[in-house]
Parts: sequence; structure tokens; C-alpha cells
Amino acid sequence: MSFDGIVLRAVTIELASKLVGARIDKIYQPTKHELVILLHQKGAAPIKLLLSSLAPEARVHLVTETKANPATPPLFCMVMRKHLEGGRIVSIKQQKLERVLAINCEVIDELGEKAFRQIMVEIMGKHSNIILIDPVQNKIIDAIQRIPAALSRYRQVLPGLPYIGPPPQNKLEPEELQEEDFYERLLALPLSTPLNKAILQTVSGLSPQSVEELLYRAGLDPLLALEYCGEYELNAIRQVIAELGAQIKKGAFSPEVIRQDKQPLTFSAFALTSYPTEMRLSFPSMNEALAYYYQHKNKASRFQQQKNNLESLVKKELLRCEKKAGLHRETILAAQNTEQYRLWGELLTAELYRLTPGKEARVPNYYDPEGKTEVIPLDENLSVSENAQRYFSRYQKAKNAAVKAEQQLQETTEELTYLYSLLSSLQSVTSTAELEEIAEELRDAGYLHAAGQSGKQGKNGKQNKGGKNKARQSAAKAGQAQPASLPEKIRRDSWLIYVGKNNKQNDILTMKMAKADDLWLHTKEIPGSHVVIKNPNRLEIPDEILEEAALLAAYHSQARNSTQVPVDYTLRKNVWKPKGAKPGFVLYEKQRTIFVTPSPEKIREILAGQEEGQTREGHNEETQDN
Repeated sequence: MSFDGIVLRAVTIELASKLVGARIDKIYQPTKHELVILLHQKGAAPIKLLLSSLAPEARVHLVTETKANPATPPLFCMVMRKHLEGGRIVSIKQQKLERVLAINCEVIDELGEKAFRQIMVEIMGKHSNIILIDPVQNKIIDAIQRIPAALSRYRQVLPGLPYIGPPPQNKLEPEELQEEDFYERLLALPLSTPLNKAILQTVSGLSPQSVEELLYRAGLDPLLALEYCGEYELNAIRQVIAELGAQIKKGAFSPEVIRQDKQPLTFSAFALTSYPTEMRLSFPSMNEALAYYYQHKNKASRFQQQKNNLESLVKKELLRCEKKAGLHRETILAAQNTEQYRLWGELLTAELYRLTPGKEARVPNYYDPEGKTEVIPLDENLSVSENAQRYFSRYQKAKNAAVKAEQQLQETTEELTYLYSLLSSLQSVTSTAELEEIAEELRDAGYLHAAGQSGKQGKNGKQNKGGKNKARQSAAKAGQAQPASLPEKIRRDSWLIYVGKNNKQNDILTMKMAKADDLWLHTKEIPGSHVVIKNPNRLEIPDEILEEAALLAAYHSQARNSTQVPVDYTLRKNVWKPKGAKPGFVLYEKQRTIFVTPSPEKIREILAGQEEGQTREGHNEETQDN
């Protein structure tokens, strides 16, 4: 990502052609650092202009999506509305190739007279800002980020103060690059300076990404020190910069977005030939390229953030259950060691007739073949009978605790298995719909609060039943229920393999989609996805199809990074779901086991055979397949 001066120049030219003369209808501030201006141009649809001062994403460009706005507009938003709404944009200008944009507006002031206002958009990393100015008096009206003297001695940004622009960088402009000036500036730098840093410090409007591209075009090593650059190297880089300058002067840009693994990686106002052709996506305008990049990038970021949040929640619950299971095991183990108390109680009872109170009692052990003597500690304040009863009480208490602990350990073990299945599902999730299904499952299970829920959570983090039911009822009334996504469908030759990506999909696949003679697969005693090989004609399934289905089952499980993963397979008619079982939980019998190693290369090869557009089918088409 590189919103440099060249990108801003391309944006400026496009905005000037579209927005000059447009009326400012409404201004919104969706977030602390973002401003959206709704504009109307005669004979055209409404236009949305985004201004952002958020450090890693500071930018200005047109957008199409609508963002949610706070019920009460922030102070800066109200100031902008007061001074700008109803006005018109008269010009949009960039200061040379600096990342500073001036949007000049003609408005009607409080007295009903014509006035001018200026929006300064400064894109400078963590110092980015959006400032409203009275250009006639050069006075700051307000800023989205106020900067007092405590933060900057050189430049304060506060209402009422004169506007002072960012300090000039005094670099050479690519459009007016002179050979002598270029060489002189470069050679004035320390000769140990790498070529990429030297160009960055010398030429205006360039980002590190742009410099890397120019050096690639010139065929030069970015880390080559200036002291090793001769006339050939300097002339080569000067020529490619001059060519770029000519493009900028003509306004001949080639907007691109670079994608990697279907996700946006970066963008540029000119062609990035250093990337493979298949990674480069061209756009007719810079604004469209930026809108595409940030829309998809933010979508991917939100998806990853939601996924990380759910994983953190599940891991927290797993840690809780592991600790709980450990305590139960300790209780059971302690009960096993209390058999001694029962023995002592019986021996004391048998010898009551001859024992007297004291610190200890020495009695023969009738259960020992050799009849050895047991030394039993006594409480001097109690009679021998009372000491015996105390040992019986200790034994019984520990035994009762062990029985309860065994029951609770079984419940906790089942909960751990369920949580590990959720964690496995989160590793395999690929879409927002699948992620929401897992979140809904967590809400249904009581691990996650539903939106607007008033119910409280218990000590173990699970919400109480009343809150859960109320949340479900609210969701139903609001029409929030969404149809479940379907398992992934993969075609291999003439065979269809289905993979459940979460517990809801697993239930749909196994209990509804699969028929009696379809082959069902699951990792042996390891949480993971249900996999089904459709076999409507009851044919013998080839070994290679069975192995590929097993590989998919192993890959979509907790053992995806292991070798020789055991995968059970049996006919679907041998699989059943116990009454009241958690989502995704089934029992099965008459299984056989295959061992596979799910290497990423093999999985990619299998998924490459998937029919395009068939990964998510509708219910109607699935019914036809069955």
C-alpha cells in the first residue's frame, strides 16, 4: 500500500473533472478519523467523497458503499456542516507532488454573504489531518485532529490560529527533472547511501514502492551504494524517472491493484511491472482502484479480526475446561488414596474393646496376609469410637466427591471435545457466512453474548438460559435468522466429495444430505470436519478417491499439520446422532481406518479440481444431486 504523491495527483485530476461545481449536500463522520461528503452534480447521481486521516489508511477518494454513522455527529462534523453544507466546490488542487490536497469551496456565511472555505487534506502518516480553513484570513476554523504546542513546536493546529502548511521537502519534481540537478543532488548524499534511499530523498512524489518499481525498470539493485554507481547507472535511473515525469505531466496514469491469494496487496497510479501479470488488476480510474482496494482490504481485515476474536474466545474456554478437568482428576486421585481411612476405621472398630484414647493406636491388620501392625494416628480429644467414625466420614466424603467428580469430568471432557471441534472449524473457515454460523453456534451454546442481550453470564463465561432465550426471541423478531451455508462441494472425476466446514454444516451434510450408501469419513478421535463421498449408484469407490476424501478430512481437522493421521470411514447408514447431542457430534460403527498425511501441496491439487462456482450450492440444486 502506498498513497504517495503520484497517486494523489491521479486522484486530484479525476476529482477536479468530476466535482468542480458540485453542491455539498451532506457531511457525515462515520468514525473518529473519517469524513464522508455527499455531493450532487447536476444531471448526475449523488457522489460520495471520503476523506481519511487514519494513520495507516490516510487517503482521499470517491466511494460507493454507505457506512454507518453515529446517532450524534461529532463536533468536527457539526462544524463542517455549519460552514460547508449548501456550498459548492470551485477547485481542487494538489501542492506540487506533495501529499496535501486543497478543496476550495464557495459558501454562504451566517450573514447571507458569499464566502470561501478551504478543506486541507494532509496525508502524512501519523501526522495526517483534515483541516477547515478560512482562506481569506488564513485562519483555522477547526481540524479533525487538533495539535497543541505540547505535541508540536513548529506547527500548532487549533481553531483561530493561522494555518501553516507542512514543511516543504525541497525535492526535485519528476516532470521538471534536470540532469545536472539530479546528479548534483544524488552525489551530495553520503556515498554509502543505498540507491533506493537516495532516490527517495531526492525526487518528490515517490514512495518506497514507486522507487522499487523504477529501479526494477532500470535494471538496478535497490541496495547498490552510490559510490558504486557510474554514469551508466545514474543515467539509467534518470531516464525512467523522466519517463514517469512525462506521464504525470500528461495525466496518463495506469491505476493497478496487486492481489495475492485473491486479497489486495497494494496499489499504484502507474504499472508495477515488477509483479507477475496474473497478480496485477487494472482499473479505468485511480478512484475505482482505491475503492476496490480498501473495500476488499477492510472486508478481509474485518473477517480476520472476527475470526481472531472467536478463536480467542474458544481458546479461553478451552483453558478454563482444561483447568476444570485437572481439578476433577485430582479429586478422583485423592479419593483413591483415602482407602486407608476406611481400613483404619474398620480396624479401630474391631479393636474398640482393648483400645484407649491417645495419640496413636497399634492394631493388627486382619486384611494383610502377614498380619502386620498398623499404626493409626488418633485425636487425643476424641474417643477411639469417635476417631473411627471420623475416618469413616473422611472416606465417605472423598468417595462421594470422587463420584461427582467423575460425572463432572465426563461432562467437561465432552465440552472439551466440542470446543476443539469449534477451533477446528475456525481453522477451516473461508467465508463470512461460515464465520457467522460459528458465532451463532457459540451464542446458542452460551459462550458468546448476542447483540442487545440482557442475560448475564455465569462464572464459567456461559450466559444464563433466560438471557439466551431472550436473545433468540429478539433475533427472531428482527428477522436476523440466516439460511445455513452448505458444505463445500468438490468434484473429482465423476465423483462428488462434500466437506462440512463447521458443526452446522456437518449436521446438514451427515443427517440431511448424505444417503444410506454414501461413504462417511472423519478423523479418528480427533475433532474435525465430516466428509462424504456421494455414491448414489452404489459403485465401488476407487482407492484414489477414498484417499483424497481422507486427505480432506485430515486437513480440515486438528491434525492438519500431522503425519499419518488416522481417518475412519463407514457407510452413512452406520452413523447416528444421539438425542440431545451438541451440533456436529455423532456416533458410528463398522468403520475401517486409513492413514494419510495431508500435505498442503496435495490439498491444493485436490481443490484445484473443484468446479468453478460450485463451492456453495443452493438447496434446490443439492436436492437434485441427491
